[in-house]
Amino acid sequence: MARLKIGRLLPGFRSVGIGSRRPVRGTALINNEEFTVIAKSIPDRELAIELVCSCIGREIGLPIPEPVLLLNADGKWHFGSIDLGHPNLQQVAVCDDIAIIAKLERWPGLVKAACFDEWIANPDRGGENLLFDGNGFILIDHGLAIPQGMSSSDWTDDYYSNQLLDVVNGGCRGSSIEKTARAQEMMEWSTNVGGFSSIYGPDAFPEYIEPKYRETLSDFLTARIESLSSELYRKLNPEQGALNLND
Repeated sequence: MARLKIGRLLPGFRSVGIGSRRPVRGTALINNEEFTVIAKSIPDRELAIELVCSCIGREIGLPIPEPVLLLNADGKWHFGSIDLGHPNLQQVAVCDDIAIIAKLERWPGLVKAACFDEWIANPDRGGENLLFDGNGFILIDHGLAIPQGMSSSDWTDDYYSNQLLDVVNGGCRGSSIEKTARAQEMMEWSTNVGGFSSIYGPDAFPEYIEPKYRETLSDFLTARIESLSSELYRKLNPEQGALNLND
């Protein structure tokens, strides 16, 4: 896993204006170089999850902004990401915009992103956490993934709902042939990722994450990847043409 960049969040940042965690846009000094960043102050467990999920997601090729760990002037750690710098970057609502859903259905990264969200049990892929730059989609904000108290063997919607998997299912238009093709693609993705345990083992995580979080998060991901392939196939359910989230 690529080494995590550490820096200082410089004074003079301003509110971005979206998100429950009140993120700010500002300047960070990292290795004597200045970067524009989006940063937020969040609880320790959420910070660990953001770092782990962002690093793993980027490692497997998902469009996630580069994460950074930032210390502000008061000595408080912030999760940050390098600002993408797209002037036309906009937030989108997956469930509310028909035009955006149509673009999502044609997005080459949709299946991989849906598999990833299922793996990390991400409950929060809403309008603030899926960005569209006019060409493709960018995944942000993973701090609520791996919900506290959730077992790695829980595949129900008690803790999370995979909105991108719903889009995959909707794009199949009830076709069993299309569902089977998508399901096979998901199974291949899960098998391939499962073969690279070095990216989700505790020793691969950034050293700045507390040991207790390194172990619990790694244990969750390790156990869950073993059943991910079969569970994704079951949820897409190509034989019956229905998406069962409550079995």
